[in-house]
Amino acid sequence: MRPKSFIAVVLVTLVLTSTVTAYNGKQLAREPIDIMPLTDQDGEQYSLTADANGVVVVSFMFTRCPDVCPILTQSLIAVEASLTEEERDDVTFVSISVDPNHDTPAVLKEYSERMGASWPHLTGSMEELEDVWATFAVVVQQNVIDMHVAEYQPGEASVTVIDANNTSSQHMFAWSGWTATSLMAEEANWTLNTSVSEWGRMLHGISGVDSPEDWSWYWELNLWNATNTTWEAADVGMDDLDATEHSHIAWMPSTSNRSDLPQPNASQASSVSVLWPNGSSAQQGIDTFNAYHITEGALTAASMNRTIEDSSYGHYLTSLADHDAPEDYSWWWNLYAWNAGETMWESSNFGMDDFVEPHHLAWAPSYVNASAIPSPMSGEDVNESVCNGKGWEMGSGASKHCMCDEGYTWAEGDQLSCVSETTEDYNVGHSTITYILDDDLEPTVAWTGDNWRVEDFTADVRELLEKEQLGGHTTEVVPFLSLTMTLGALIMAVVTIQKARSSTNEG
Repeated sequence: MRPKSFIAVVLVTLVLTSTVTAYNGKQLAREPIDIMPLTDQDGEQYSLTADANGVVVVSFMFTRCPDVCPILTQSLIAVEASLTEEERDDVTFVSISVDPNHDTPAVLKEYSERMGASWPHLTGSMEELEDVWATFAVVVQQNVIDMHVAEYQPGEASVTVIDANNTSSQHMFAWSGWTATSLMAEEANWTLNTSVSEWGRMLHGISGVDSPEDWSWYWELNLWNATNTTWEAADVGMDDLDATEHSHIAWMPSTSNRSDLPQPNASQASSVSVLWPNGSSAQQGIDTFNAYHITEGALTAASMNRTIEDSSYGHYLTSLADHDAPEDYSWWWNLYAWNAGETMWESSNFGMDDFVEPHHLAWAPSYVNASAIPSPMSGEDVNESVCNGKGWEMGSGASKHCMCDEGYTWAEGDQLSCVSETTEDYNVGHSTITYILDDDLEPTVAWTGDNWRVEDFTADVRELLEKEQLGGHTTEVVPFLSLTMTLGALIMAVVTIQKARSSTNEG
């Protein structure tokens, strides 16, 4: 190729490639999506085609997901907050459930309000959503969702502590009769009168109602027998009682009639009932265990000193292992959550009270790098045969399954084996997928999982806004002028090449 021809080709190439857009996420080339209207958290019909505006961010989640989905939602809230007001007017956020049997509009409304996510959260019938999932190439692993929900056992939870001396320790959660009684009393504003002896802790009084010194009656601990639906006297003290196994306990005067105790709410994770000497009763329960309960249970069992304050914003840790966080906030006690999908610790986006059903938590000074916190599985034997050496096992019995490393998924029909992902479809179980669609509803960028940076995702949204000339974004080159320049460059190239050929022929 002669120099002039080469220059012409380069010129055309530069002009033609100057409009190529680079995204941080996976760039897609798909047809515009066309899905039926779904139902939002207010019970109203919502249509992406009719109701979405500008660039559209579509995520997939389910409200019973204890780890990935809440983190993803908080990250998207941060993306929304990063946009200017003009950009937000041209960006629509939408979340679509992958668990329609549970995620009713009322459930989605509670979830969205609790998370502080103002955008539409959509659900529908299984048939409607199966069409939506297929359109977005999302494979919903219902067995993963079911196990992820049903498998939660607080007894499998743990709390890792990195103290101010950089010493680490891991403590399994324990929920004794004493821990359950003391935390329920705190929530119900009951005061407790207790003492500790060589035989364990004794309960002498509740809210000023103390047992008499002559022992004519005493506060008796009772357990709920769900099989017989009756209360029975406990044969162990409250320190030795496993309240995860006996989730509903009650206190009453030893001279009272056990049949007068109120029946517990079977749907609650744990409860404590009180029958007063005058025959009246009170009851306090929790629907789910949160990070505060797990922290208190694990550290109480470990006899680790700590100070947890309560405020209008919830509980917060100020002292741990005899190390107080300084008043100048040069560092503080930070809460971390174990991301099983990415096998890494992440700073929690929630306070202790809002982080429900955690599996593994860590507390460390804020200056500690998360990568320095030991894995909660580090104490377990490493076996290359487990999950094909590409993950670790979680749960027990029929619910045992592999938590596969990134890039791996279950082998077909085998939840205890991890194989390389070979499909371009996106699995939604422990992981998830979030799309960014252009103004024509064409899926343009895909982000998998929740381990992405808000800055990178926001940059992709802005890139697409600029491409679509939305959100106040404009380009310095008018599209018509850009086309004119491209055509001009092509004409110049043709002329240059023709002249080169003529000179060659004449020579």
